[in-house]
Amino acid sequence: MDKSDEIYNSEWIIDGNNNRIHVTAIICECVEMGRNNQIGAFSCVGTNGEIRGVDQNKFKGTVIIGDGNIISEMVTIQRPFEEGKTTEIGSNNIIMAHAHIGHDAKIGNDCEICTTSIVAGYCTVQNNVKIKLGVVTRNRITIGRGSVIGMGSVVTKDVPANSVIYGNPAKSKNDL
Repeated sequence: MDKSDEIYNSEWIIDGNNNRIHVTAIICECVEMGRNNQIGAFSCVGTNGEIRGVDQNKFKGTVIIGDGNIISEMVTIQRPFEEGKTTEIGSNNIIMAHAHIGHDAKIGNDCEICTTSIVAGYCTVQNNVKIKLGVVTRNRITIGRGSVIGMGSVVTKDVPANSVIYGNPAKSKNDL
């Protein structure tokens, strides 16, 4: 962000791209952000991921955030270790309070990630996905376009497009 383009008030910083960032949010230098996003109180965007055996001082990845996202309070979004790698949040997403997006994750467009949900490292969440309250995903899985993951589910494997799954471990409603 170019500091000369920022407007300050008691609670929000509004940058030259009309991004509204709460004054308590931490947006690291590795973050590239589009337009018209809102980042809520005490959120941390661009912090280092937890990767065993790597030097925490050598993280070089980037977080890319599209346009029109609502990122609520106390959300964490981690950056990758390697230079040239990205954690990506598309456009028009809602990421609710206390959600976590792990390093190297890819979130598509028009998604809903509800309160206390965890999208683990290296996951891909395609467009129009709804991840309901308290969902936990394992790392390195793909959740297909248009899918709905039910409240409190534990997702341990790839989810086909347009699926409705729930439970622990999460299964299709047709498999129960």
